[in-house]
Order: sequence, then C-alpha cells, then structure tokens
Amino acid sequence: MKRIIGITMLLSIALLAGCGEADQPEIEEVAGSEDAADVEVAEEAPVEIEVAVLYPEGTLDPSLVTADVPVSCRALFNAFYAWDGQTVVIQGYPFVHYGDSITIEDDIELVAVAGERDKLLKVTFPDSLNLRIAADELLTVSGTVDYSWTGRIELVEGTVVTDAVLIDISEVSPYTYDGTSAVEVQAFFDLFNAWIGMEVTVEGYYFGSTTSSGADYHIVRIDLQDPETRDKCAACEMTGEIPEDVSNAMLENRDGVQIRGTIAGESFSIVGLEGCELVNR
Repeated sequence: MKRIIGITMLLSIALLAGCGEADQPEIEEVAGSEDAADVEVAEEAPVEIEVAVLYPEGTLDPSLVTADVPVSCRALFNAFYAWDGQTVVIQGYPFVHYGDSITIEDDIELVAVAGERDKLLKVTFPDSLNLRIAADELLTVSGTVDYSWTGRIELVEGTVVTDAVLIDISEVSPYTYDGTSAVEVQAFFDLFNAWIGMEVTVEGYYFGSTTSSGADYHIVRIDLQDPETRDKCAACEMTGEIPEDVSNAMLENRDGVQIRGTIAGESFSIVGLEGCELVNR
C-alpha cells in the first residue's frame, strides 16, 4: 500500500512540474525599460529669438551712415523729420526758474535732472492745468511732436500721464516706437537729434543757388530736390563762390549732384547742412 501511495505522489509531482512550464505567463517588455546606454536623447531645436528691426528697409540708421556713401536727399529728409507728428511719452523734471516748485498752467519745460538749467523739451497743453509740482518730482507727459524751426523739441496737445511704463532707449526708433511707453527726456533728446553734427554726403536734383553776403560773411546756398517729386529736401551752405565751370556743370546736368557737409539742423523746413563742398561737379 505504501508503495502505491509513493508512486502516485511521484506522478503528481511530475504532472505539476509540466503544467507549471506550460501555464507560466509570458513577461511583456515594458516600453522605456531599455538600458540608458541604448536610449537616444532627442536634441531640442534651437529657440529663435526675434530681434526687433529698429530701422526697416528703406530707412536710414544714423549709426550706419557715413560721409563716404552718398544718401539721397529724400531719404535724409525723411530720417531727419521722422519724429515729426508722432505722439510720444516723455519723462523728466520740470524746469523751475526759481524756488522749489512750479504751477503748470498752459505749458512746461523739462530738464534731465532736477535743478538743471538746460531745457530739453517744451510741452503745451490745450487747457490750463493749474497743477502744482515740486522741482524734484518726476513728470511724465504725452504730446505730438511739432518740429520747430528753432530746432527745439516741442510737443503740442499735451497731457499728464500717470501709468506709462519707462523703456530703455535701445529699444526705440522713430519706426518702432509704440507711442505709449515712456522715454527719459535726455535719451529722447539724444535720439531726436541723432543727425545733428553728422557729416554726410547728400545726393539730389540741383534746384539752384542763392548768395548771402554781409560785412563779415559770404554764404552760398545750394538747394537739392527729390528728382521724382521735385520737393526741396536739403539746403547746403558753403563759403566762397562756386567756380563758373562747376556752376555750368550743375546746370547742364542737374540730376545726381552730390554735396558733402555737416548737418546743422532745420533750414526753412528742410535739412540744413553747413561747411559744404561739391563732390562730383
């Protein structure tokens, strides 16, 4: 009897072993379980940072203009008067003639530092403000640039602004400024007058020349026009008479006259250059 039981147990063990092999579930491969050495790391695409173009194609960047490369009188005119008619927001200190405060009525002049005497900008208001302000209190104003024959920066239709965000001057040009961000008055003054004192060679259609003489001066002025519209764009002043052969050459071939000089400012509503000399006539 014991022998029969023993044989039965051996058979049961053998059957169980066989069934265990057959019924054992397959182990599925889990995604991502590979060795680190076999995993390929995807390279990230470089992030392109868009850089604002301060001077779009067809405009003049004053930092790139040199006297060695002629610029058209029309392009120079457009660049010189680029701010004219634009609304700007300027921050500075009120100019106070005396005392430690001022009452703003119809206009106010701004300086870069409280107490300074160098007035950089004037803004006029359509209505009297009757606003008292301390000499060391920052003032932010908005207005429309009205290019004055005096060369001063003047804003008309002014308002006092309280919530404008001050931005860095490196982010500003006449072609990208948003009209709502505030710019420090000294920074705007420098940008507004970027062309003053620059030596350039301007090219245009010869309109004609005039002579002004006095006891201690003799100035010959040559006006250049846009060759397409015939609008006068630049006035070039030089000392001394123009030689007759040079004058005849300009009369015979008026187009493409090039004159080198230093930008001095506004001259009867066009760009005025002084210390000029003819380049190609």
